[in-house]
Amino acid sequence: MFANQKLETWSEPYWEHVIRNIGPITFQEQEIIRTSRVAVLGVGGLGGPLTENLVRVGCQNLVICDFDVFDESNLNRQICTIEDIGKRKIDVVESFLHKIDPEVSVRKFFKITQQNIDSVFEGVKVVALTLDDPATSIFIAREARNRGIPMIESWGVPFLFTWWFTPDSVDYERCYGLETQEFDYFELSNLKNEINLATYQALLPKVFTMPGVREKYDREPGAFEEMMSGSIGTRSFAPFVRITSDLLSVDVIFSGILNVKPKNLAPNLKGFDYINMEVREANLIIEN
Repeated sequence: MFANQKLETWSEPYWEHVIRNIGPITFQEQEIIRTSRVAVLGVGGLGGPLTENLVRVGCQNLVICDFDVFDESNLNRQICTIEDIGKRKIDVVESFLHKIDPEVSVRKFFKITQQNIDSVFEGVKVVALTLDDPATSIFIAREARNRGIPMIESWGVPFLFTWWFTPDSVDYERCYGLETQEFDYFELSNLKNEINLATYQALLPKVFTMPGVREKYDREPGAFEEMMSGSIGTRSFAPFVRITSDLLSVDVIFSGILNVKPKNLAPNLKGFDYINMEVREANLIIEN
């Protein structure tokens, strides 16, 4: 027999906030969601909406990181308005999240270094890698793996997928065919521009040449080739980005926090082409 069971640890505003979650989520699962610390590293197109979804479902313990400020090109998909242009993303997102739930704890980091990585990962149960910085992403992926913290990733492409990096999966660098294993943190930092360029050149073909993706970026003829050559920035369309962020939210909650949904482990690509309404599945690993 269903009965409301407000937990003693929940304030009255929190109870009113999450009451409609109960059914899809049990009372005890709601408490696990509330207390689990999630690190969202990168709060742009994917990470910003992900933090919003997590706070709306009642997560009150977040770590966020982003080294960037908002500019006009972010208005098409990110949590910002024209009033936020020039402001640090982590500050704008933190303020926005507190307007949803004043009780939420948000720990902010402008960047991730070897000096603060212990603080970033302290008590973290799940890492969402949504940072637009390949060299730092490599460092984060290594640290998460070494600490046994599951890390989820996706891309805001017109193809719905996520994959997880855990001790049971292939590691991040091998998955993407990167030749960076010999670089330590300081080398990654000192060669950041070179590594970022080389890594983007390795990552883009992996992601944007998935079956069925190319034609969606080339509806304006020539756009895909210009994007792949680096002549124009990576194309980002709000519905593509937001629907992926929603899937990230579902998997962070049900696969990462509650462990009731199996994790799709890298490098197995399993997802859905929602334009052509087709299931896609492949193994994208590149051997070095």
